[in-house]
Amino acid sequence: MMKVAVPENVRSSHDLAAGLFGQPGTWLTASIRTAVWAEARNAPACTLCRDRKQSISPYALKGKHDICTQLSENIVEVVHRIKNDSGRLTKRWFDEQIEAGLSREEYIEILSLVATSIILDSYATAMGLPDYSIPSPQPGEPTKVLNPEVIDEGAWLPITKAKQTVEDHGLPNVPNIARAMGLVPSGMMHFFGTMRAHYSLSGDDFGISRSQIELIAARVTSHNECFY
Repeated sequence: MMKVAVPENVRSSHDLAAGLFGQPGTWLTASIRTAVWAEARNAPACTLCRDRKQSISPYALKGKHDICTQLSENIVEVVHRIKNDSGRLTKRWFDEQIEAGLSREEYIEILSLVATSIILDSYATAMGLPDYSIPSPQPGEPTKVLNPEVIDEGAWLPITKAKQTVEDHGLPNVPNIARAMGLVPSGMMHFFGTMRAHYSLSGDDFGISRSQIELIAARVTSHNECFY
């Protein structure tokens, strides 16, 4: 297998992202954050998730997830569904998780952690690199700082309030996919800070053209059944 050098900006952004899992978040303790990463790695081996993925509707099957952590049932459900079957999440399912005791802010932070872990672990697999070691959780309490700069625009959650302008690339200056994580700005920065080394609308030299970047991005999102 031919070895490809890892760009320094990728290495540094991944190192930073991995370390942040071990720090207290805005709404989750470091112990929960590191457990979310461990559970996200475990999720593909879950029998219930596999059977749901093969069924017409994931909501037709009940049961227990195969777990490797002490996370609560609703956090495990969120981690496994985002990791294994995100294309079929529904508003009703989301509301059920909130009714089960998960706050909207906690949901966003979990979403950020799972999505960031997918970047880190998928890149390591693709490049033939060893997986990052999940860091030891550091002491401290979540800040639980609310973000007042959010508005209701009919989404599942309030999103970032932002004056929208169209940039040269034809897209809004603040993409809705970023605004959707507005309840927890630190979660948004964690994910996008990791992703930016691999995909950005401007300012980076990726060695391929913008058209090629968009072709690859569109093909991958289609393969992953990405609703957005």
